[in-house]
Amino acid sequence: MPEATSEAETTNEIIVQARRRDESLQDVPMVVNAVTADTINKLNIRSFSEIGSIVPGLQLTPNANGIGTSSSIRGVNHDVNVSAENGTIQYYRNDAPVPSSFVFQTMYDVGQIEVLRGPQGTLRGRATPSGSITITTRRPDLSEVGGYVAGTFGSGAVANLNGAMNIPVIDNVFAVRIAGLYRYDRLNRVGSVNSDIDPHSETEAIRATVRFEPTDWLRFGFLYEGMRNEGRRFDQIRSVGDYNPAYVPSSNAPDYGRIALDDYLSVQARPSLTGQTFKFYNWNAEADILGQRLIYAGSRTFQHYTSDGVRDLANFFPDLEISQAADTRGTASSHEVRLQNMDRIADLFDYVIGYFRYSVPSRTVLSDKSITQLRLAGLGIPLGPPSVTAVPIYLPPGNPTEESFFGNVTLHLGEATEISSGLRRLHFKDFRDGLFINCTPAGYEAGSCARQNGTQSDVKENATIYSASIKHRFNDHIMAYAATGSSWRPPVVAIGNFTNADYTPNEVAHISLPSETSKSYEAGIKTEWLDRKLIFNLTGYHQKYKNYPYRAGGAGIQYININTAGARSIANFNFVSAVPVEVNGVEAELSFAPSSNFSFGASVNYAKSKIGEALLACTDALNNQTGAVGSDGIPDTSSPSLQNMVDAYNGERLAICPGGKQSATFQPKWSGVVQGEYNRPLTAAMEGYLRGLLSWRGMSETDPNNRFDDVGAYGILNLYGGLRDWGGAWEVSVYAKNIFDMTKLVNQDDLPQFTTVTDVFLAPPTFSVAGIGSTVYNSRYTGVSVTPPREFGVTFRMAFGSR
Repeated sequence: MPEATSEAETTNEIIVQARRRDESLQDVPMVVNAVTADTINKLNIRSFSEIGSIVPGLQLTPNANGIGTSSSIRGVNHDVNVSAENGTIQYYRNDAPVPSSFVFQTMYDVGQIEVLRGPQGTLRGRATPSGSITITTRRPDLSEVGGYVAGTFGSGAVANLNGAMNIPVIDNVFAVRIAGLYRYDRLNRVGSVNSDIDPHSETEAIRATVRFEPTDWLRFGFLYEGMRNEGRRFDQIRSVGDYNPAYVPSSNAPDYGRIALDDYLSVQARPSLTGQTFKFYNWNAEADILGQRLIYAGSRTFQHYTSDGVRDLANFFPDLEISQAADTRGTASSHEVRLQNMDRIADLFDYVIGYFRYSVPSRTVLSDKSITQLRLAGLGIPLGPPSVTAVPIYLPPGNPTEESFFGNVTLHLGEATEISSGLRRLHFKDFRDGLFINCTPAGYEAGSCARQNGTQSDVKENATIYSASIKHRFNDHIMAYAATGSSWRPPVVAIGNFTNADYTPNEVAHISLPSETSKSYEAGIKTEWLDRKLIFNLTGYHQKYKNYPYRAGGAGIQYININTAGARSIANFNFVSAVPVEVNGVEAELSFAPSSNFSFGASVNYAKSKIGEALLACTDALNNQTGAVGSDGIPDTSSPSLQNMVDAYNGERLAICPGGKQSATFQPKWSGVVQGEYNRPLTAAMEGYLRGLLSWRGMSETDPNNRFDDVGAYGILNLYGGLRDWGGAWEVSVYAKNIFDMTKLVNQDDLPQFTTVTDVFLAPPTFSVAGIGSTVYNSRYTGVSVTPPREFGVTFRMAFGSR
């Protein structure tokens, strides 16, 4: 596989493989953000999520449960809890599709990252509506021994050590590269007033890459990577009274005093735990025959996730371990064969044709723990302390498989104009037996478990997607283009409603969703002036979705749950709604490097997404104007009681509200990045430098159904300064991230934290069960996420040979 390289030293030109062949970034008729190895080192990027700080409009957030990520680009989210790895964004490691959580933990020895915006699929891997992100690791050098070691140590117990060693075994024929990573930090740096345990994330990874090129026309490569991550975290909170003085918590709600956003505190008695283990195998081969290149890329990924998430976040019952434990195992495999020309055919055509197959069988074992309280019938007096009831839940193995044939042809009309078009024909099938509550793997095998209705997947669908573009270079300075494309994503079943009864029609409609389609239109201009010292690019786009899986934000939607005792209780889940979405956006970037000592760059992103007319899952048991019981078609602004919901829902357990015109993402419409560097020679062998990075986010109405979580505009400034060897043999620098210690709300749950208890009423003298009920305890605090606190640190890097 050809390696995408960084800037050419003499021209500042960036070479990318966005269209499966080496091209100048400024010649590609689409928006591509290339993050080179040099940029990663300069900006001390240790976590993949930090790429979002330099690519406007890209939001990358690891999920608290350790399973996957929630990402956003071009006005829509990829939420792994809804669509699993059938995301709006697809991640690739050396041409192989990989889980996002694997990418997020293995940010070391990277050659280049390319963020491709807009529908993808006719040239690479899987069909995605919003874009793809490719990560290319450094390949072995066939002729020169080399290596590096780099380290970062910072406040918040930050420690990051990584390095690599390159060994040519047979000169110009066979080489090996070994790289490794150790990383430790305090995650969100949120501690708990009720625990001495510190939050942390610890990652260990090793990568071995082999490169074998026995002849000029035949090349082979192999990569193995193993990664282990273990984390423990507390969910950050704030006092509800800080933003809603009228709120009244339960009388027995623990009071730990006022907790503000900049306290970075939780009240959990114990942390939530996560674990991730990956083994990734990647192999490729290339053969050049009669002016054509035959390429094969394959992969196999073994993945294991564990999590133990605390359920009593407000600590009503500090002596009880109430949690939801999950164990997920899966094995993903991919194979892609493609044929493409090396030299232009008849000076007119370039082509790529190929076959792709991807499958990801997995199974999940869950244990959902809740609280039971025995009470004396009639008086409600507790009979002894509460106890914990564990409900086993099982998702049997499924095997979603995607096969496709694809092709793309580019017609060159002289040196100035080209027309390109592509097609991919997909066949998707998935059989998953569904969700089984009160079920273990042994019980499932014995046939003693009952499937939850609406959760079975038995899908066989065919789809065709397309892409087309035209570009024209008016002169050496200006290129304009227009492009269109379509995309398709398979049906989804959202897991997380563990009620012990058949789902109602509303529940089924907002758990099991049809396949999604989208169409996109884009036009842009790319310009470069003063021998590439000045670059300005501008793009506008329009995209429409059908059946986009819109997931409720915050703490989710309250609904009537049926607990293990068969009683009603209030629970919450982030139900999903299939909605039409329309997105309009503009992306602009400017870079200026007037001399070798100074460079400046800025980029701005605007994305406005709007949901069309649809029925959205909601909590709607009260009339918001009068407070009377009864649905008014508007999400409730105050929490109803269980009896309110029972009376208003008429046999349903979930309400639906007419929706439309609200944003399809919880991200701001505007975002931008400004960065610059000034360097100055100090001796014949050394220079000093100072650089800055300002990441800016505009105001956002994070969740339109949550009147308390709006976020104002803010910017985060990072500064870097240091000394480095002219030849790259060493570098020492200091950094300050979020130098002004900006504490800003990123998102906030729409509900205060609460804990539900199942009440079992016993009647004397036999103390038989006389009734089942539930009690909801509302706390004084709500869950939030805020910007990371200020961090100071030092970084060093030493390298020799081929690096």
